[in-house]
Amino acid sequence: MQASAALLLISLLSPAQHVRAASNGIVGFGIELYTDLCCQSCRDSLSSLYLSCTTFPNSTSTSSMDDSSMMKKRHDEGTMVGVPITSDDCRASSLPWLQTMAYCIQQNCNAVGFESAKQIKCFSKEALAGAVTPTLQESLPATAPTVELARDAVWLNSTSLVNGELYYATYGTYAEFGRSEYLHTKYSVALIILVIGAVLASGTINQLVAASPGLQKQMQSSRLWAKLRQYLFLPAVSGSRHLQPLPGQLGYVPGRMLSINIGIYVILNIIFSSVSFSTFQPNTAFLSWQFEMCEYVGNRTGTLSLVNTAIAILFAGRNNLLINLTGWSQTTFLTLHRWSARVATVQAIVHSIAYTAAYFEPGYAGAVAYAAEAAMPFYWWGIIATIAYALAASLSILPLRMGAYDTFLLLHIGFSILALVGCWYHLVPHFGLDYGYQVWLYLAFAFWSADRFARLIRLLYYNNLGSSEAIIEAVPGCDVFQVTVFPRTWAFGPGQHTFLYIPWIGAGKFWENHPFSIAKWTHQAYSPAAASETVSLFDGSQKNTKSDMPSVQMSSEKANSLASTPSVEAREEQTLVSQTQKRASIQFLIRGHRGMTADLRKHMSLYSYGSSMSVSVYTEGPYAGHRAMLQPFQLADTVLCVVGGIGITHALGFIQAFVSANSQRDVEERSRFKLMKKAKRLILACRLRRN
Repeated sequence: MQASAALLLISLLSPAQHVRAASNGIVGFGIELYTDLCCQSCRDSLSSLYLSCTTFPNSTSTSSMDDSSMMKKRHDEGTMVGVPITSDDCRASSLPWLQTMAYCIQQNCNAVGFESAKQIKCFSKEALAGAVTPTLQESLPATAPTVELARDAVWLNSTSLVNGELYYATYGTYAEFGRSEYLHTKYSVALIILVIGAVLASGTINQLVAASPGLQKQMQSSRLWAKLRQYLFLPAVSGSRHLQPLPGQLGYVPGRMLSINIGIYVILNIIFSSVSFSTFQPNTAFLSWQFEMCEYVGNRTGTLSLVNTAIAILFAGRNNLLINLTGWSQTTFLTLHRWSARVATVQAIVHSIAYTAAYFEPGYAGAVAYAAEAAMPFYWWGIIATIAYALAASLSILPLRMGAYDTFLLLHIGFSILALVGCWYHLVPHFGLDYGYQVWLYLAFAFWSADRFARLIRLLYYNNLGSSEAIIEAVPGCDVFQVTVFPRTWAFGPGQHTFLYIPWIGAGKFWENHPFSIAKWTHQAYSPAAASETVSLFDGSQKNTKSDMPSVQMSSEKANSLASTPSVEAREEQTLVSQTQKRASIQFLIRGHRGMTADLRKHMSLYSYGSSMSVSVYTEGPYAGHRAMLQPFQLADTVLCVVGGIGITHALGFIQAFVSANSQRDVEERSRFKLMKKAKRLILACRLRRN
């Protein structure tokens, strides 16, 4: 019984036999299962019966009506070897088959309102394998049959009524399976539309606000907006812990609004994974309702896991267009990436558990049945994919990310690729393209490939490959380096960061790259802006300060003075590299920590380069600094920058923008930073380390 049940299950899921549609789209959206269900049920209720023209193994000729009893006896005695074959030509020439099929289709399809024109087409497809003659009308018996086939009938020797119990079970099995598959797709499409739609809606609102200074002003003066910012958009989930590691480095707690969005997302996935299940018994594929329920739960969670995988990969990309649209930081999208990946992992595990538990339900042989199924390639590829999901998620813990980021990244990418490959070989070789499961993998591959391709384009666009020169200088009195890079083209501004590649350090790890905030930029020559002044915050004169939070106030008049009269430090800096600084450049302040920055510090000291050296550095950027993120600066009359430690590098770009916007001599720079045209005062409050 277990073997026959397994064959029935494989028969039910066989795309070649049961999916009557083009392999484009997904179920319910381009792919329709059982489009002529009543016709298919008639065929499958009769297809296992032998006809007079059925060919049996070890037989030199087809059987005839005269020796059918002998053939049946030989079959029953077990003398037949192999599987009897009833060809399409055999069926098309068999009068009992044609008349029994024609009558079954007319009676049962009329009962469910299936149109006559469709009955004619489905008779050609199901009874004649596509042939056009004889037609449905020509094949109808002159007299309605009165003898119903037995439930365990073996031969179809005369025009008969299909067994009612078998037809009912077949029709109900397919109908429930098709309904379940459509619901899997329906909830998957709803999930991705709700998630991406919510982000797009937020981004559209942000863009409209950014494009309308009048609307911004109204919002800033609105009491409702002030309350929303006070209680929803800005605070921590509870208390004062905001974007700080939890005790034991268990992770970060997102802000209140982001936490609410994540909570809604998780609840949606729980609901979509849990609702609208039903079973049908007696069932021609599943010997118990428990196995049937495991099948549907497994399929639902497996499909949703693929959808969430695609979402997670989209949110992980540096070149995610949603960042440009919304103005949200990449940190926000990485938080969403982690949660969507966790949900996808849990669903993949539930999918595996459901299919494992199914073989221990009533009617099945437990470990024996499971072992037979698990030996199939598609099944163990699914096991590999589930394990890869679990490892990719579990090895993304905060201590590993903070302590050995490069190791984490390699493992994370490796297990993610293994999970996607495992999903592909779990689905496509077994199910083909007929159920559309692969569409969600196509999305995941597309998101991943598009981001990697965009990274390559950025590297080619902004760098002179093979001769990308940069200058690295040690800032006196601290463990900070100033890196000056000369990009091939220009698109830099405040609030931006870029990823730096230094391929000649780190044991030849040419792929290694890390993000750094752009602290300063020049178009033709070093600008004597405030960025040069603020570098002195890192020198030895600040070592013995007793103030935790010193502040520097800068008015528009002082900014204009700084822009007009270079400081001593700025003049010295120009002298140091006067030959190379005639080109456009961007600068970074980098503190030696672990990984690439530690290798850089070690390399400078080991080879005695002194205070500066010229190297090849490639930049992939810029990122961030989008209009939607910068919109508050358009109306601000005072800019407050609160920073700590090396975090000051992010503020330096805004200081330069403020100086340039208020400069009386640099018309070009002032026109570039209209976002600060109303700002008359900038306050820099920074937390310095005590020694």
